[in-house]
Amino acid sequence: MLRNGFGGKTLKRSLLLGVVLLAGVAAAAFYTGAAEKRSSTASAAKALASGDGRTVVVAIPVIDADRGSRLFVTKGCVICHAVNGVGGKAGPALDAADGKAVIDIFDFAARMWAGSFAMIELQGMELGYQLEINGQELGHIAGFVYDKQAQKRFTEADVPDLIKDMIIREPYEPGKGLDDPRQ
Repeated sequence: MLRNGFGGKTLKRSLLLGVVLLAGVAAAAFYTGAAEKRSSTASAAKALASGDGRTVVVAIPVIDADRGSRLFVTKGCVICHAVNGVGGKAGPALDAADGKAVIDIFDFAARMWAGSFAMIELQGMELGYQLEINGQELGHIAGFVYDKQAQKRFTEADVPDLIKDMIIREPYEPGKGLDDPRQ
């Protein structure tokens, strides 16, 4: 079940349409059999059934913003990032934009990738290890980051004292920890 705060049916229809279109585009882009090109959906199903190895299916996780809220805390995102004024200042605040009705999981992952060196450095400095987040968890976290209603419900009471003590209260300055390999 998709849970969101974006206006229910409109977002569900938009997401469903996006998933259907993305699946069709992925099937058409990766499956090149000439005879099967007439129907990318049928050809993808046939190729998957035959295991030909030429068809790639894009999996889009079903997201739950409330679960994402809990993961935002338990995975330690809140140590460096704030939502609704709760959390750290080392990374950018992740408050949901007004009027944004579509979650672009690929854009979310790309933005995380752009900040990956700093995130890994801070995780090592603050936690002593690098966090592990799987695709489904990342989907839930993205759902929370894009869901204004779920964010409105997020308060300091959602953060355990142990994690509150770890919150970074100052902006991160690159180079104070490990050396950036890009330089």
